[in-house]
Amino acid sequence: MPTPLVSPHWLQAHLGDKRLVILDLRAPKAYAAGHIPGAISAPYVHWRMMIRNVNRMLPPIPVIQAYLRSVGVGNRSEVVIYNDIDTPMGLGLGAETRAFWTLRVLGHQNEALLNGGFEGWHQAHGPLTKAARRAHGNFVARYQPQLYATLQQVRADLHHHVVLVDNRPMHQIVGLTKAPFVSRYGHIPGTVPYPVTWMVDAKGNFLPKAQLEALARLAGLPQNHNAPVVTYCNTGHWASIGWFVATQELGYKHVRLYDGSMTQWAYHRRDPVSVGFVN
Repeated sequence: MPTPLVSPHWLQAHLGDKRLVILDLRAPKAYAAGHIPGAISAPYVHWRMMIRNVNRMLPPIPVIQAYLRSVGVGNRSEVVIYNDIDTPMGLGLGAETRAFWTLRVLGHQNEALLNGGFEGWHQAHGPLTKAARRAHGNFVARYQPQLYATLQQVRADLHHHVVLVDNRPMHQIVGLTKAPFVSRYGHIPGTVPYPVTWMVDAKGNFLPKAQLEALARLAGLPQNHNAPVVTYCNTGHWASIGWFVATQELGYKHVRLYDGSMTQWAYHRRDPVSVGFVN
């Protein structure tokens, strides 16, 4: 793909490309009502699952590999991902970035998000169809552990020079509120706060790159782009926006996503949490 974000104009010009696979992350009902021509329904609900009492985790490699094959993905596919993104707090965009990260952590290297999502396609007067497409791919996963942070690794990271970045809304970071499925208030000690609202605008689009860079400096992200970074949130959803921004927009080279995030961390009482403003 030319860039990690492709425009509706670019996509419309390449709809006939043989290697192109367009994945529609919306619910099946929305897909059936009208979608980008050639898009395959790949609802976001299938991209995550319950693992050891922690919900919304990356499925086992054979499971997610089989799913990606069932929606037409091959190792040489050029994948474009889209969703409804005009949603509160970047929730729609987070599905796109989570799918992008999933492909990357499985070793796929040729994917992009549709800039502006489905709304951007509509605003650009892109064509729609109700004709469903199905395809079967031959994707073979090659797990990339350097993109994935486990609970045990994050525990160790507390004692090393690893930058932990919390991408939740600020009221959750400081412990004023919490997600209902997270058992404790607060954040992992030593966290750098870089909330989703500092990355995504009210319409669900990424903020301009210059603004992302300025807010990253304000948040306290390291100036050294080779520094090790771990993004997290409640479930690895907003953290995927943080991962995408850090790696694809800001140029950080060593960023892992903590899949279990606060759902897993807070569940284990031995793991510390801090409440209040981050130092």
